[in-house]
Formats: sequence, C-alpha cells, structure tokens
Amino acid sequence: MIDSPFWEEQRAKERARAWSQVLRAFVEARGLPHPADVSERLEQLDASSLEALVTQAVTDPDTAATKLRAVLTAPKH
Repeated sequence: MIDSPFWEEQRAKERARAWSQVLRAFVEARGLPHPADVSERLEQLDASSLEALVTQAVTDPDTAATKLRAVLTAPKH
C-alpha cells in the first residue's frame, strides 16, 4: 500500500514543495525581484528541475539566480 502510485505522487509533491521553499529563501536572500506568487510559480516546475536549481544555487549561485529571475519574471499564461 505504501508503494502505491498515489503515495509516490504525494512524496514527489512534497519534495517539490520542499525544494520550492529552499529556492524561495535563496531568492529572498539574494534580493532578487519576485512576484507575490513566487511559491506558486516555483511549484509549477517539476521536482527534478527544482532539485537541479537548488544544487546550482549551492554550486553556482550566480547562474541559479539568473535562471530563477527568468522563471519568476516570465509572463504568466
């Protein structure tokens, strides 16, 4: 039961939410301009993209900041 697709999906959503919170803290610490819906925009990214951005924020913060700025300032559809 714990290995069901439903629980796998729930764990993936929780990981994405956690990565999103880390990136939000990064955005605020770097003083990047961000919209009020920053968390919503970040949660639109898939978990692997969020994880890659977190890794990049640690290893190459300037590049991560540039990528995040693009995500956060892109027009919403």
